[in-house]
Amino acid sequence: MSKSSEFQYYSAPGRVCFYGEHQDYLKLKVVPAAINLRTLIGIKDNDLKRIRVKSQDTASSDDFSISKKISLVKNEFDYLRAIIISLQKEDLVENLTGLDVTISSSLPIGSGLSSSAALLVAWTTALNDRFQLNLNKEEIALLSFKAENNILGVNCGIMDQYSSSLGGIIGLDCDGPPYKITKHSTAFSSLVLGDSCVRRSANEPLTILKNQLYSGIKNLQKVVPFNLKEITFEELTRLKSTLTPNEQKRLHGAIVIRDITKEAQRNLSKKSNLNLPLLGELLTKQHDALRDLLEVSIPILDNMVNASIKAGALGAKLTGAGFGGCIVALAPGKEKEVAAAIEHSGGKAIICQVDSEGGRKEK
Repeated sequence: MSKSSEFQYYSAPGRVCFYGEHQDYLKLKVVPAAINLRTLIGIKDNDLKRIRVKSQDTASSDDFSISKKISLVKNEFDYLRAIIISLQKEDLVENLTGLDVTISSSLPIGSGLSSSAALLVAWTTALNDRFQLNLNKEEIALLSFKAENNILGVNCGIMDQYSSSLGGIIGLDCDGPPYKITKHSTAFSSLVLGDSCVRRSANEPLTILKNQLYSGIKNLQKVVPFNLKEITFEELTRLKSTLTPNEQKRLHGAIVIRDITKEAQRNLSKKSNLNLPLLGELLTKQHDALRDLLEVSIPILDNMVNASIKAGALGAKLTGAGFGGCIVALAPGKEKEVAAAIEHSGGKAIICQVDSEGGRKEK
């Protein structure tokens, strides 16, 4: 571990959820796509036995000792502290040295593009390289998930961290570990994002929705051998007296999105003759379920979805927990027209590309 007197840089991408919104914490399948909006972390050694952090975007900072037990302080840099705590809990690092850290990002925070996962993965990638931890990309993803879920207490699933670390478009079976991963090649590279500029914490809406889903599952398990991977809507309807109306509606939504995700994966797995119109149609059907059954959309997201389709997109949906954030539109050859329609409907448009690398050290 030779010391570095100059900054070394590492980055990780954000992601959109193509298919499988609100499925990862139910241990179902998801299809995220990493995008080329990245969080960049620079590190260099210091002799102070302290981690000194500066944000290039907000001018905020943090400074904490590594010579004593690290605790959370409820600021934006707790993500960095949480990774170190996780590394120490799992005995993965012994001799931390002081580091000066800079952070910048092209990802809007709270937008449903997994800015937190990108920060966690970029930081873990940096520590992995600096301290020769020998973690592979999947191990970096799992450690980042544990930090966010177990240490920070955020009600996230595993999709964000795996997408950011691995890159590309992946099919991820969230029933693990181990988690089954399928890499998908596609006939398109560009996506259009529509940012509502409505910011929200993912934790509260996720907690409410998860509690309704989990309570519904628990009630069903009292009367039948229940498996969310296999139950049909018809079976759910026969058992509706066991559920509250909200529980039934939320589980109905989970089943609809589960089946959409399966159909999308079948299509994405084809070696040729990818059916782009079908993939677009499935995106829009999923948005309908998120709006009407999981009830996590808001009017500006619906307006951007509708405007995108009218402008030529094959399909569009909200991405992230909902209640704000972004939509993603599939519009091969119509990206500029769709971006203009999103702007006209009150959103901020971003044309981006699918990122194939995931977490990396910058050259």
